[in-house]
Amino acid sequence: MEIFVYYNVLDLVTAVNVKPAHYFKGIKMQYDLSVIIPAYNESESLGSLFQSLKDFCSTIDYSVQFVFVDDGSTDDTASVIANTSIPKASVKLVKLSRNFGAHEAIRAGIFKADANNIVLYSADMPEPVEDIGLLYKLLLDGNELVYSERLGYRPGLGSRVFAWLSKRVININFPETSLIGVGFGRKIKDELNNNIEASSSIYYQIFSLGFKAIGVPVEFTDREHGKSKWTFPKKIRLFLDVIVMFSYTPIHIISIIGILMFLIGIIWAMIIFINKLLEPAAVADGWPTTASILLIGFGMTNLSLGIIAEYLARTLIASRKRPVFVIEEIIETTDIAS
Repeated sequence: MEIFVYYNVLDLVTAVNVKPAHYFKGIKMQYDLSVIIPAYNESESLGSLFQSLKDFCSTIDYSVQFVFVDDGSTDDTASVIANTSIPKASVKLVKLSRNFGAHEAIRAGIFKADANNIVLYSADMPEPVEDIGLLYKLLLDGNELVYSERLGYRPGLGSRVFAWLSKRVININFPETSLIGVGFGRKIKDELNNNIEASSSIYYQIFSLGFKAIGVPVEFTDREHGKSKWTFPKKIRLFLDVIVMFSYTPIHIISIIGILMFLIGIIWAMIIFINKLLEPAAVADGWPTTASILLIGFGMTNLSLGIIAEYLARTLIASRKRPVFVIEEIIETTDIAS
């Protein structure tokens, strides 16, 4: 039996078509597991992904809902998802009105997931889909937070520097190795839905909640189709979001530098004053010393203002209360009988 449910942008059920004839309204299907898969221009990867998911579902004995979040794709990603069904599973398409970003798309998927157990997965299949079942089993064992970490993968220099800085600047028990999939239960799901943060990392927010995390090593697989959408500018944006949203260290550094610069200025002024008294001819008059002091001072001032501006910008974003994501439509196809 296939159920087709269509929601409009206001999340109101407007039409239900059920085969055989049966009528549901306002009734949510309950699933054992919801898998959140954000997708942005992933039409080339979806064929392989859906086939792998079909093979996976043929081997399990629990109900799964795959929540695909189309993050404003410009190709036919949304139509491919909307017209594909998976036996023994539900496929829900959450279509965003524009490109909000991967972390915002994941938040939208979690918000619209119907199961209490959640697993985050990527459309480019960085790990075998069978690992979804592995994470789910760990959740059933009573763990609230589980994750898979990559084996045989060495991140680039920028990623390693980012991980090193994050570990020392942010007081969060975040995995040092490169994680791929993340699974969590209802407690974390409710916390995330009650605190939808803008300009923030969903993964750091999950680990900042303080639940004990259980990691499991998995094999890393290369992307088979298309190119990664994880560009360098997006990495820089994430780095700033993580540092600013989860740490006050930059502000503390600014304070320390300000104090040090003040002390150095006082000491330097005293040295010049004493030398001028003892040996007036030895102290040269001119612009070099003044220019050096001004360059150092203005440089530190601009750096400080830039860091403070990052905090103020995010405060402004929060005060505006603009939506973190906007859902244009939701389409769900469920193959219950297979």
